[in-house]
Amino acid sequence: MKTVFLCLLSACLFCVVIQPYASAASFSGPVGKSKPAAISKITGESFQSLDQANEYYVDCSIGKITGDGHSPANAWHSLEAVNAHTFSGGDTIYFRRGSECHGLLWPKGSGSASATIRLSAYGKGPRPKIIAGNGDEQAFKLFDQEYWDVDSIDFSGGTVFGVLVSGQVGILHHIHLKNLLVHDVHGGEVKHKESGLVVISPGTVQQHFDDVLVEGIAAYGTDQWAGILIGGGNFGEVAEKDWSTHIVVRNSVVHDVYGDGIVLFRVKDGLIDNSAAWGTGMQPTQSIGTPNAIWTWMCTDCVVSRNEAFLTDSPGVDGGAFDIDWGNTRNSVLNNYAHDTQGYCIAVFAAGYITRDSVVEGNLCINNGGSPRMARYQGAIFLWTWNNGVIENLRVEKNTIFWTPPGNYPAVLNRADIQGAQRIFRENQTYSASASFIDSNKNLSFQANRYSTCGADRALWTFDNRAYDTFDKYRASSGQEQGSSWKPDSSEVCLATVPSAHKQRSDAAAFPDRRIEHAAKASTWNVIFELPASIGPDGLLDTASTGQLVVLKNLFVQFRASGLRTSVKLHLQHGISNESMENVIRDYSANGFEVVQSTASQMLVHPEIRFIAPDGSLVRAWQDYIGPAEIGLAVRRVLGQPVYSKVQFEDQ
Repeated sequence: MKTVFLCLLSACLFCVVIQPYASAASFSGPVGKSKPAAISKITGESFQSLDQANEYYVDCSIGKITGDGHSPANAWHSLEAVNAHTFSGGDTIYFRRGSECHGLLWPKGSGSASATIRLSAYGKGPRPKIIAGNGDEQAFKLFDQEYWDVDSIDFSGGTVFGVLVSGQVGILHHIHLKNLLVHDVHGGEVKHKESGLVVISPGTVQQHFDDVLVEGIAAYGTDQWAGILIGGGNFGEVAEKDWSTHIVVRNSVVHDVYGDGIVLFRVKDGLIDNSAAWGTGMQPTQSIGTPNAIWTWMCTDCVVSRNEAFLTDSPGVDGGAFDIDWGNTRNSVLNNYAHDTQGYCIAVFAAGYITRDSVVEGNLCINNGGSPRMARYQGAIFLWTWNNGVIENLRVEKNTIFWTPPGNYPAVLNRADIQGAQRIFRENQTYSASASFIDSNKNLSFQANRYSTCGADRALWTFDNRAYDTFDKYRASSGQEQGSSWKPDSSEVCLATVPSAHKQRSDAAAFPDRRIEHAAKASTWNVIFELPASIGPDGLLDTASTGQLVVLKNLFVQFRASGLRTSVKLHLQHGISNESMENVIRDYSANGFEVVQSTASQMLVHPEIRFIAPDGSLVRAWQDYIGPAEIGLAVRRVLGQPVYSKVQFEDQ
């Protein structure tokens, strides 16, 4: 029984404890080798048999020797050998961890629905690096290829893309990218939006994708456009039948990009979940567009949920966090966290088309509208139509807004043509340092909302071009706000921006059988995550645990300058090798760990998350997976606004 403890050597800022519950299994080679299933008699689909499926090994550090690539001892030594080969379903290409290859990686061939091709890593150490050569447009490319699983690689360089997947004709199926690092794509002038770090985009109007998964990706550093872009294509009008389908982006992070963070364009059945984008819209001068952090365009049945966006900007307009843009149908923005942006928190737009059946619910907005120019014309919630666009059916419900603009600007700005049976702004809570709460036309119905003012006894509502300086006048004359209330001079809005004195309290009763380790000796604030976790046969951490690590790392990046320290215990299942555990922790954390043996504890069923004060008292505790909004607000109420001038973003 072993416990592997890993901690940053520098002041133990980010710690991880892995607790397996059996002796670690010996490692005998790469894990996760996918094998083709039985031949389908119904479809007649053919694929490479088990006997024909091959494993190939690449180690660019071994110098120029002749090898057939079929074993680590006879590994290929260059990308040219990989690029010259056509792979088939069931094949796996392994790059040695700790190695470094230079140039473009473009392996040929496609898998099948019953036997994908996998590109991964073997051995122990950091992800293998693929570094684009001078003049290479990308570090990794697939073109007119499908049924690929790509994981555990570090791609960097390229003048236009980091990773590019595209094609010319037909539907390309099953492109799954996991646990990748994609960074430092620099090519000078941005020429089009289909550029950036991870771009999965049709090459023609006749081509699109089905079944795309981007999970556990860290993408950062480009003077091209996007962090993660799926869909796209600058083709003008495209029939919905030719949009990409079944698209998922989750547990991924984008930062320091010239344009958009994470976007879905021309997609049916799309999801962006538990991901984060910051440092977006960094282009100095507008040339091809006005970016946002996370948004959708021409998207049907798309959900943006449990994401975090902050420090967003734009060289023109926009510069916000989340956006349901024109041409969307049945899009939902749910339980996200948008804070400290130059532009809006959430926008819903329509231009030239009808944006149908939109839902904005359960989101947390703090300190948006940092730019006076953007705050004045956008607000935190921004509803706008132009070019005869129409928003048909809209629900904005149960959102919490902390509005502290650099001027007396409204928190909610509505200039949209909103039609349909549902046109509702309901059960939202707004704390405002500005006297102005609402500036709306009559196309929106306000019900059961709560308003609070910080530092003032007056407030202003503008409805249907009439301004009201008291809440009673507003309600009586407009017929709005049935069941709503206004509370003057509330201190609640200040709690999200100004550090407050910590009032000791204990949630220890929620964890009667567990003690707070080292809390009595702590000299800093601590957040401790204990997670039931698993490592799959592919050597990758499970989705739920990966998502919690994304939330925790984003929290740590923002608040470490304020004295916050974080640690994680992953309670793992039986039979995990030491090598797999160390690779997982290296991939999902940071470099420079110490490994210590200790005893195991009882396997967890539910996560346990604790926020601990320097004196060891428990500030807040959770017994479930949590999103960035809940823990972000809890920490912010105590430590105040992050000290962004001292933030140094870490690579994953």
